[in-house]
Amino acid sequence: MATPLQRFVKLAGYGVVILAVGVLGFGLVEYAEGTPPFLVELDSPSSMSPTFNYGDLAVLYRASFTSIGPGTVIAFHDPRGNPGVIIHRVVAVVNCGSTTCLVTKGDNNKTNPDVDPWNVTEGNYLGEVMLVIPYAGYVSPTLWGFSGYYALLPVSAVLLAFVLWDFAYYSKQRKAKGVSL
Repeated sequence: MATPLQRFVKLAGYGVVILAVGVLGFGLVEYAEGTPPFLVELDSPSSMSPTFNYGDLAVLYRASFTSIGPGTVIAFHDPRGNPGVIIHRVVAVVNCGSTTCLVTKGDNNKTNPDVDPWNVTEGNYLGEVMLVIPYAGYVSPTLWGFSGYYALLPVSAVLLAFVLWDFAYYSKQRKAKGVSL
């Protein structure tokens, strides 16, 4: 008979698996629609600190550009043409001729004392940050300096180690109970 703690740990494990499957499913749908669903903060110090720090993972949702208003944290391509993605908070919505533009600013007043010197257009907009998961970006190979197919190596090694540990653990349990494969 399992103790209450063992039952709790087992249910918590199921909850983590269900959450992981849900996040991955969400990510697949977003990728299919052409939006990167996850971004890892690579700047240190972060222009969004303390809201968003180095190694944090942002989950994006492609909300309608016209629904974005002041206070919303968004991700967008650098309007100056530099590679990479910027995550900043919208401080104002303005008209740029015949189109709508967003004025943004980082939350870190030490690195971003003023509003950004550019306006974000719908063409630069990637999505709204709907969730920030602290430290989750540390599992991303981009923080370790890997790119391309080499980025799969650390993740594959961790997954292989988990599978081997899981197999060894349950083999030991079966042997202790006298159950054979």
